[in-house]
Formats: sequence, structure tokens, C-alpha cells
Amino acid sequence: MPKVSVILPVHNRADVLPRAIESVLAQEFTDHELIVVDDGSSDDSAKIAQGHNDQRIRLIRLDQNRGGNVARNEGLRAAQAPLIAFLDSDDRYLPDKLARVAAHFEKRPDLDVLVDSFIKVQPPGSRKAEVVRRNPVINDRELFRRALFTRQLWKATPAITVRREAALKAPFDETLRRLQDFDFLIRLSEFANCASTDEVLWVKYWDAGAISAQDNMISANVELVRRHPEYLGTPAYRPGIAYALRLSAWRRLKKGDFPGVARDVAKLAHAFGAGEAARLSWEALRPRPSLGI
Repeated sequence: MPKVSVILPVHNRADVLPRAIESVLAQEFTDHELIVVDDGSSDDSAKIAQGHNDQRIRLIRLDQNRGGNVARNEGLRAAQAPLIAFLDSDDRYLPDKLARVAAHFEKRPDLDVLVDSFIKVQPPGSRKAEVVRRNPVINDRELFRRALFTRQLWKATPAITVRREAALKAPFDETLRRLQDFDFLIRLSEFANCASTDEVLWVKYWDAGAISAQDNMISANVELVRRHPEYLGTPAYRPGIAYALRLSAWRRLKKGDFPGVARDVAKLAHAFGAGEAARLSWEALRPRPSLGI
């Protein structure tokens, strides 16, 4: 039985999939399996996974495209290891990723969830080619939840390592198209011991077609509030929604999309009422409160 199962969903990404797979096979920590879940691809993604002569690779093929969350859950159910790590098909691990996260769980038998840090390769034309998304070091569950809700935790799915037993209690929500990593961590943090580390362990590549690049940030946050009312109702958490509004407005204004800013506020008003939308708009102008660490 391997010590770590890496779950890698893929849909029509034969162009970048070899980089992701090879980054797992090149890990200093070798006691792992790689579960590639082909989510109904029509290209050579499955052939690429099969073409690597390594017994640690397992391929699961879905007969149709059902979405990344379904694919991750299929991998989770098939995993043999007690620890689960995730990787997206367009990203890659640094060589010590699995060794570092396994050491954290070895050192802390009570730990259920770890969120690490990463390098983001920026869009073409950015002022910096790469930026480091370094998380605070947190070992307290309530502080972790506050950092999560107030958007002071970089929580992309490949940053998450989780005990399989805990993940099976709160699998990915297969109805969500965006913020699924956020929702996954919220539900885990309701019962699991969660921590974050400033260790930079993988590389995220910007992709114009990625869900995170789409202009539906406010709609996604509204949907998250419907699932987790404390996001809006808890004073310590609601600055996260205000931050999402500020970030969405900044992105729209960079493109000259002034009507889009108004639509964002209107969505909040429709969901929560005009008064709440006005308060969130005011809060969006203020800095997020410090975590105090």
C-alpha cells in the first residue's frame, strides 16, 4: 500500500499532461501512486497516461465529461493510500512536494488537512513572470477558518493534502463549477484539524481558459453563501466577500467594464438585499483585517 495517492483529473489536456505526470514520477518521495482520472477526453490524454512505463500510475476512464469534481471523487474512492494529494493537469509539483507534506503528517498524527504554498506563473504581459503565493503558518483550526473565509489563504486544489478518511466524509461538491476548493476546505474545517505552511511546493500555470479566469466571481461567492451562511453572517468572515467584490471590480475596471461592476453589486443586492449590498460595497473599500499572526 502506498503512503500517498496523487489524484490528477484531466480533460483534453494532452498538451500539458506529460509535464504534470513527470513531475509526480520525479518526486524524491517515491512511495506513492498516481491516479489519472480521464474525464471523458476526446484527445490523447488517456494514451499519454498509459504510455508511461511506471507501475505507480493507475488510469480511470470516465465515459463522458462529468467535471473535475466528479473526477476527483472517483480518484478519492479508488485511492489506496491514507494520504491524498491533488494535482491539476496544467500544473506541476516541485521535486520535494510529497516528501515535505508527508513529513508534516508524520510529525503530527492529529493533522487531517494541510495547505501549502506555490509559485504562480503569470499571464503574458504581466509585470512579473512569476509570483510566490506564500501562505501564513497556521496550526489553529479557528484561525485557519478565519484565514480561509477572509481570503488570506491561497487554497488552490493542488495545495491541499488530506487524510483520505477525512476527505471521504466531505468529498468535493459535484454541483459546483467554481470555488470547489474553497467549499471543500470549509466543510473539512468543520470537523478536521487543519493547518497551512509557507513551504513553496508546486507551480501553478496561468491559463486563459481556467475557471478562475472567468468573470463569475460574485455569482460563485453568492452560491457559496447559500451553502455556508456563516460566510456572510459571521462578522469575522464577511470581509472575504467584500474582498471578492473588490477583486472582481479591479479586474473589470482594468478592462474598462464599468457596467460589469454595477452588475456585480446588483447580484449582491438581488441575493442579500440592497442594504447588505451597500454595506459590502463600503467594506470593499477597506483593507481586510489582519490575522494577528
